[in-house]
Order: sequence, then structure tokens, then C-alpha cells
Amino acid sequence: MEFLTKFAPNFSEIFKITFLFTFKYYGWVLFVIVVIYMLWRLYRIETMEGFVESQKWIFLNIRVPRDNLTSTLAVESIFSQMHALHVGKTLAETYIEGEIQLWYSLEIVSFGGKVSFIIRLPKKMKNVVESAFYSQYPDAEISEIEDYMKNVIYDPEKPGDVDIWGTEWKLNADYVIPIKTYKDFEHPAAEETVVDPLAPLFESMTKIDPHEFFGVQIIIQPLADNEWQPRGEKKVKELIGEEPEHEMSFLELFLKPFGWLAGVNYKKALLAAGHGHGEEIQKSQKNDWMSLTDFQKEKVGLIEKKIGKQGYKTKIRFMYMAPDDERFDLTKKSMFTGAYRPLGSEMTNKLRPDVAKTWTAARYIFSPTLEKPFLDWILKTKKRRMFKGFKGRDTHIGLPMFVLNTEELATLFHFPITTETQRMQASIEQTQSKKVQPPVDLPVADL
Repeated sequence: MEFLTKFAPNFSEIFKITFLFTFKYYGWVLFVIVVIYMLWRLYRIETMEGFVESQKWIFLNIRVPRDNLTSTLAVESIFSQMHALHVGKTLAETYIEGEIQLWYSLEIVSFGGKVSFIIRLPKKMKNVVESAFYSQYPDAEISEIEDYMKNVIYDPEKPGDVDIWGTEWKLNADYVIPIKTYKDFEHPAAEETVVDPLAPLFESMTKIDPHEFFGVQIIIQPLADNEWQPRGEKKVKELIGEEPEHEMSFLELFLKPFGWLAGVNYKKALLAAGHGHGEEIQKSQKNDWMSLTDFQKEKVGLIEKKIGKQGYKTKIRFMYMAPDDERFDLTKKSMFTGAYRPLGSEMTNKLRPDVAKTWTAARYIFSPTLEKPFLDWILKTKKRRMFKGFKGRDTHIGLPMFVLNTEELATLFHFPITTETQRMQASIEQTQSKKVQPPVDLPVADL
């Protein structure tokens, strides 16, 4: 207290006035504000949950022909069409009625080695999604199916028939920096012009045993351009050395109405107190583009390329499930988590599993024996949340969502591409026969 008195002689008086103002005379105002805010938050959560539950959700199973020669660019076009799910919300719809932006769940699942491509979507988008796929894959077969997780029950507190392992994925750097995409795996001059970046994942999924399940779940929620692209533009300016546009801080926002009421420019007043003049120093705009290395210039180009396409908020989950006995093979997690390694480099972003928070494991710090009750509780909590998030296709459980554009999503969710040396594996669901239009001169019998 002595130090504070020397530093500010009137500190005790200031503290006394602040205390009386806040707690004795107007403390009830603060209490009322906190209560109103908490009630409003509870109301928002309830209305948002009610909005989501009121939606009709369906599942589409998609098969493509065994000889799939269509470029992954076709899937990118599909995601561009599916972006039509985005709808602008008014303040009343958002904060009173609880409406939120709906989403899709893209799922690649393996039931004992049989790989299927499934999309969960709002029923109102069925025609949009089907037409998007048929326009790029005319020979595809799309059928509506039941939720394969509908009758699956799991509770770590009640050991039963199955056990699970799972994790979510996160980006190594700012999401405005893209990962490697399918275009980085195309080599026109090479003997094999197209290399499928998901080939390691497909191979891993076809290798699991009949009693096992493994699923990749990619939840995507469409974003308007102005909801994420300005962040990329700001990152570009930062990299090339341009001065970013001034963003009003909380202090400035707080002082602005007082300055307006008092007729005082608070910026000038503060600057005058600190520098002896009331004029804000104007900084000349600079740009270090010419002094950037080729590495830095290429990174700027990658960011500009990413923000030039439509974006989706994204959440990625992996989950493995098997009988709760000696057949539960946890060693296979390395086979699955290594599948995304080719999608990162020193130049681009990288996808990596979230080992700290969502990975369904718990490691001791000092003693595994003493910490066992706590570790068991942590492990059960993680498994319960992972299963609940996967089964419910939940956007809030787990890590915050990051942004990927249509090109990146096409890299993570597409059908195996067949080439002269590589054919689609029989264990990946595909159409049984190719659809062919009848000849135009086919005679028609008169009845």
C-alpha cells in the first residue's frame, strides 16, 4: 500500500470512491446486469438447440463408378454449389429466435473394411446436393439411408460391448494459410500424372478387420466472404510490411462516448499528455514487397489464393470403435493419423491431431498409481465427449472450428481416382454398372 501511496498520493481516496460507487450505491446495478446477461445466454442456448432440433436431417450414401476418371476439381465445384446453404440472418432471427447457420457432415466410414461415402445434410438441401453430384458424376448412385450411428450406444461408465478411440484435428498455423491441396499432387510431366493425396487413408480404411469401425467426420458450415476473408487480407499486409488498418480497442470504444459528451478528442488529449502536442503522428504507409524472399512471396500468394475461394468453418474428427476385448487394436491409430501427413509442408499449413485436449488418452505426470482415479475420470470424460460429438455431428463439442476453402475440402473428401496403374479397390463402395443412355434411333413398338 505504501508503494501505491507514493506512486499515486490520492490512491486511497480513489479506491474509496470506486468502492462506494461500485458496491455501496450502485452495486445492485452490476448484479442486475450480470443476472440479465446470464438469463439471456441461457435463453439463446435453449432457442438455438430448439432451432437445430426442429430441422429435418437426412443421410445420403454416394457411390461412383469403379473407373472414376473425373478430376477432383469436380468435387470442388460440388462444394461451391453446396455453399448455397448459407443464409444471412437478421438480428431478430439470431438473437431472439435462435437461428444459426446450418451445416453438412461429410463422412468417410469403414465398416470392417467396407468404405462408404456419406453426407448428412438438412433435408431442404437434398435436391441441391443431388443435382450438384449428378452434374459432375452422371453415373453416380445416390440413395437416402438411415443414420448408421442411430442404434449405437456407448458409455464409458458402463463397460459393455465396445470401446472407442478418437481425436479432433487442428491446423499448425493461422487458418488463412492453406494446406497442400490435390493440385499440388498433379504432375503433368510425370509418368503418373495424378497422385491421390487420400490414397494412404483409403488404404488404411480397407485394412481394418470385420469387427472394427473407423470413421472420418468433416463438419462444414458455410461462411460469407466478409466473415473470414478480411483476416487473410490482414495477414497479407502483415507479411508484406504494410501498416494494418486501425482497429478500435476496448479502451477507445469505452472513452468515445465520454469524449463526445465532453466535446473533447480523447486521442488528442491522451497524446498531448504523453508527447506535449495534440496532433497524432501520421505514419507513412510502407510496403516491403521488394525485399521479401521468394519463400515469403510464395506464402503471400498462397494466402491470396485461399481467400479467393468460398470458405467453410470446419471441424474434423477421427473415431475408431471395436469390441472391448483383446480385439480392440489401439496400435492402428498410427495408421490413421499418418494419413494426413502428406498434406503439409514448410511452405503450407499442416493438419495435426489434437493430442492435448481431444485425443482419448490420459498421461500421468508423477505416478500412474496415485493418479489412476483422476486419469480414469479424464479418459472417460474425453471418450464420452468424443462419442457424443461424433454421433450428434456437433459443432460445439471439442476444439473451435477453423476455416478451409472449397479446394482444401475437395482434397479431404473426394472419391478415389483411377489411373492406368491404380484402380479403385473393391472394398470401396461403387456402382455395380455404368449407366448408358439408350441410342436415339432405338425403335419403339406401337401398342
